[in-house]
Amino acid sequence: MCGILGTISPASDPAILHTGTLSHRGPDARGNTRVTLPWCTVSLGMTRLSIVDRRALTVPFRYHSGITLALNGEVYNWRELRAELSDGTPWETDCDAEVLARAWERWGVHCLSRLNGMWALALCDEARGLVFLARDRAGEKPLYYTWDDRGLHFASEAKALPIVLQETACPEVPVLEFDCLESTPFQGVHRLGPGEYILATHPCDLGNPVPVRWWELPVGATDEGMTWDTAVDELQSLLADAVRLRIPDGLAAAVLLSGGIDSAIVQAIARSPNCYTVTFPDDGVDCMTDAQACSFGTATRPVTFGLSDLHSALPDIAWHLDSPATWTAVAQWFIAQRISQDGIRVWLSGEGADELFAGYSRHRALWYIDQAHADPVLSAYGPVRRVAFGDDTDTLARLLDRSTTGTGHDHARWLVDWYGGIGTLVERMARTEFHTTMQVLLRMADRMAAAFAIENRSPFLDYRIMELSARMPVRHKVDGQYTKAVVREVARRLGVPLQVTDSTTKRGLFLPWSQWCSGTSGARGKWDRSSFASLLAATWRAVFFDSR
Repeated sequence: MCGILGTISPASDPAILHTGTLSHRGPDARGNTRVTLPWCTVSLGMTRLSIVDRRALTVPFRYHSGITLALNGEVYNWRELRAELSDGTPWETDCDAEVLARAWERWGVHCLSRLNGMWALALCDEARGLVFLARDRAGEKPLYYTWDDRGLHFASEAKALPIVLQETACPEVPVLEFDCLESTPFQGVHRLGPGEYILATHPCDLGNPVPVRWWELPVGATDEGMTWDTAVDELQSLLADAVRLRIPDGLAAAVLLSGGIDSAIVQAIARSPNCYTVTFPDDGVDCMTDAQACSFGTATRPVTFGLSDLHSALPDIAWHLDSPATWTAVAQWFIAQRISQDGIRVWLSGEGADELFAGYSRHRALWYIDQAHADPVLSAYGPVRRVAFGDDTDTLARLLDRSTTGTGHDHARWLVDWYGGIGTLVERMARTEFHTTMQVLLRMADRMAAAFAIENRSPFLDYRIMELSARMPVRHKVDGQYTKAVVREVARRLGVPLQVTDSTTKRGLFLPWSQWCSGTSGARGKWDRSSFASLLAATWRAVFFDSR
């Protein structure tokens, strides 16, 4: 976990960088530098959290070949790449940043496809006269950008941009209760998308830059001939390697146990001595029983809090989030606080499994509709199905749309059409969620970990697993009995208890909000977040705007 920021300016005096705003992301070192190219001046800043190479290194990283690099995140396969890139020139560090610089020298933009990891990076290449900004495939690490007459500005968090933040409408907020795509609730502030880069070689590239997509979740890649055993074997093998890559050599890593299948698989492989769960025994919500059952002998450390604790922490949570999210962030805040107190710098969690392998209850509901679509007896009754469910896009949009008055429905349809691709309802919904609702999960994990100088790592978002999920037939994900069927089978093989593998209750980090605030349940029952969303939005406005 690190923080990066910078300005690419056509003038010789670009905006001043305030690295202190990102000091929580990298408490071990911070610095800035200036690079002059024939057509611009680049100011580049970085704060560093050291994980592998704990030596005092100067940041941003500068290399003899004229490459200056600011990197947030981790390239997990850096050792393999280092061996491939070794040419007799001595290596100066034991970290992924130097490997990335050499990879850029050899492969240019194409080096991104060689990286297995999570990152946001800013690279200045004096020999080629260019500046390169890029983000990892899934969007685990953040990068915001904006521009004005001083040039193009970018930063890991919106609050670190050298502008005055002003609120503006964001089309995703009425639909989803949060922002997650390019648009943000800050005027003129954009988010570089997952699997995108910006290449600047001329002053005209600094105003309203057009990101280039270098990777996306494959569409129409389903291999219907993939057998059940092949799917399970390949997923289990890739997960074992993905967890191995994400545990730093010689360092302790924490595992967040929700009591659900995904985190249980991570612990089954990692066998970490540091397991944590959030639980609310005073409110009748016991997560410890299942979490302890999934710990494989490790004494799980319970983290709990109440409504008064939430109110006390919410201003800090809102500041670190940059923009409102969901109540999961509150649970992550208190877990991260405890992990930090225990002196641990890396946590592993199960983000991404539900979107990749159809793990939500709505996926099961959609599976039944898909069965009706495929039933040959009903082939002549398409109009009846449309009367019952609407067209396919409408069905998915209604599940996605959380606007209380339905005002977000048209935009929800647009999201489904734009991101859902082709395929069954289950496939289209999961793909839409990968690009939308999963993005806020990743933002929350990043921000709450970063608030306490911890790096969050998600083995299910290894690109090899993401691409496997795109090839895997739906029948291996949802069947007549379970959602996430293939993941459950991997869990059984790894010895996860049946009380977890066979559970039909979706478990995750949540708050007993309906118990704390009686009478606030909305149209979605005890899972309705609308009143919490209103509270967090009000707190966010007070923190970012009203306190000026």
